Amino acid sequence: MTTDERARLAELASYDILYSAQEKLFDNLVELAAYIFSVPVARIAFVHEREVWHKASVGMPAQEALTLEQTLCTRAIVADEPVLVYADLAVEPAQGTATAQERHIRFYAGVPVRTPRGFKIGTVCLAGYEPRELTAPEQDLLTQLADLVMLSLEARRQLLTRHQTEAWQQLREEAEDTLHNQMAVVRYLKARSEGLVPVPAELLNPIAKRLEEVALVLKGGMLSAR
Repeated sequence: MTTDERARLAELASYDILYSAQEKLFDNLVELAAYIFSVPVARIAFVHEREVWHKASVGMPAQEALTLEQTLCTRAIVADEPVLVYADLAVEPAQGTATAQERHIRFYAGVPVRTPRGFKIGTVCLAGYEPRELTAPEQDLLTQLADLVMLSLEARRQLLTRHQTEAWQQLREEAEDTLHNQMAVVRYLKARSEGLVPVPAELLNPIAKRLEEVALVLKGGMLSAR
């Protein structure tokens, strides 16, 4: 194991997120991702030493652990491109995994969850059973969702390491409520687009602003806890 990988794993461990119970905030984030991009599968995955564990998932089991060889998320955290996209794994089956083939996955997109120190500890990923592209504006929004996951992890760690469990619960509930309210607006905006794929840029921009509202809640909670 390289020194960089030891440091990455230590960073992951510092968030104490592996094998934790389901939390509505993370569940809602993947639900929103699946809805925005009109895909059947969306997941938050953390890449550990021997396996990839899924904190939240839509379309596949939550809390699922897969070996490093079974998932494309291990590639997403080391890829040169900021978002790893396979538009059609049926066309390039050698790029897939045995598990992806068993589950008939054709489309995959994964963006790293990157800590403030630059370590890629996991991914927010999308998958589907039909081929599709992911446009640059869509990739930007997926990256924004990954940043929101990271911000949630940072708030969680900051408060729980200070033994402020109640403060984290309150902040998480406030963020969940804000996200729930924003999701209602996103559903309205998405309905107006009639589920177009790829998602039009003029729809992604207002959605991005809604996500910023959730980020502000988390940032405010961390500041007030200091």
